[in-house]
Amino acid sequence: MTPDFEQDGIALYCGDCRDVLPHLSGVDVVVTDIPYGAVNRESSGLRNLDKGVADVCTFTLRDVVDWCSRIGAQSAYVWCGTEQVSGIRAGFVSAGMTTRLCIWEKSNPSPMNGEKLWLSSIECCVFARKPKAYFDAHCASPVWRGASEREQLHPTQKPVWLISISVKASVPPGGTVLDFCMGSGTTGVACIRTGRKFIGIEKDPKYFAIAVERIKRELEQPRIEEFFTKPKKEEVPGFL
Repeated sequence: MTPDFEQDGIALYCGDCRDVLPHLSGVDVVVTDIPYGAVNRESSGLRNLDKGVADVCTFTLRDVVDWCSRIGAQSAYVWCGTEQVSGIRAGFVSAGMTTRLCIWEKSNPSPMNGEKLWLSSIECCVFARKPKAYFDAHCASPVWRGASEREQLHPTQKPVWLISISVKASVPPGGTVLDFCMGSGTTGVACIRTGRKFIGIEKDPKYFAIAVERIKRELEQPRIEEFFTKPKKEEVPGFL
């Protein structure tokens, strides 16, 4: 299968991940942000999830785990909703991988309903690793505090500094990262800035076009890794 965009170690596919994934190989790590929306029925012991209008795709949590295994990924970071954490962790454990729960604490959460409830200021990520997988964040805590991106190109967009942490920790320099829910292309930007290769899949043509333009602009920038990946203290309070 030919990528819809390919340049300098970046390969992007506009299509359903279920159709593209069987043609892929050579992936070191999966870093992806699956839909947080409706979790509507049981399937293969794990719940089915519907990406809704914005993401235009339906698959099961079991699929997420199986895909990571079939493409030979040594590690995976799967951002997900709190209702999906236990199912994803159980799936990775059954596949023989060690898991950890990672947390992003937003330093600039939305104040919505703050007078009635604690702010919704955290998001969850399931990390899974095979026994001999590369890991370069020795004795570090998987709790990361920092700000959201100022410019939101996608409803569930993650900041580049956040995704860069997982890429640098679990992908050897020059290694390949897969994001099969690419959205606006944040994982691709993080890979470019940290010297990793990237494969992205996005079904929605609107977000695919945004990702392509964003990645094209990034490829044109000079590569000064430390400048791009180290958050400024004033922008990311509490992040070390």
